[in-house]
Amino acid sequence: MTQRTPPAGAPAAVRERGRSRGHPVYTSVFEELQERIRRGDWLPGARLPSITRLAQELKVGTGSLREALQSLQSIGQVKIEHGRGVFVASRHPYTDISRHFQDVGAGQMIALAETRRILEPELTALAAERGTAEELIAIENLAWQMEAVAQQGGDFAELDVLFHQSIARAARNPILVRTMQGVQDLFMESRLQRKLIPAQIVSTAHYHLLIAQAMQARNAPQARLLMQAHMSDMLNEVLSNEAKAEAAAEAKAKAEATLIEV
Repeated sequence: MTQRTPPAGAPAAVRERGRSRGHPVYTSVFEELQERIRRGDWLPGARLPSITRLAQELKVGTGSLREALQSLQSIGQVKIEHGRGVFVASRHPYTDISRHFQDVGAGQMIALAETRRILEPELTALAAERGTAEELIAIENLAWQMEAVAQQGGDFAELDVLFHQSIARAARNPILVRTMQGVQDLFMESRLQRKLIPAQIVSTAHYHLLIAQAMQARNAPQARLLMQAHMSDMLNEVLSNEAKAEAAAEAKAKAEATLIEV
């Protein structure tokens, strides 16, 4: 299968993330390999380079690399076949969480909003403390892109999802990252279902920009508070929409019952 050339400087980025933030090297290796799989450097079914070659390329020990591969296998992105090698199983991580969501109903929308309100403020604070300068710049650039789209009256669902995913990765907590990845598809579908009015679009974009700027300033408490306010607004919006939907359904049922009686 065709294999894209990894971007220049990737090994240096792996070393820098592991060294500068004090977290285990295998976590940085895990993130690097997962990113390459996600963007299609290795397609499903493709065999990864040998462990020795990958370790040399990333300038890490084979032990750290094996730990990262085991973690990728645990979420269904690679399959380790002894004697044959390591193969890409899926570009997207699999977690048991995703099995519970076959479609996005009102109850699931509320549950997702509650989950995000609990997790994302802390992820944002961690990202402000642990994210590399390059990651925080990229997050702020996404916020500016959303601001530009909002000023033109457009929606920015995909940029919105990418913004929150980038924060989760910059937080450098693999458990929290995998938890967020477990509801990634649900997050995207629920975001696409949200029909924001122009005022909400502008307000949401501005919140993102304030959050990104607080992270850039390494102001973790401020970033946490801003994300908490943003998530609370989102939850209130979901609850309000659900109440309106229930009222409309009740009114419709009454109208239909009246017609039947007549």
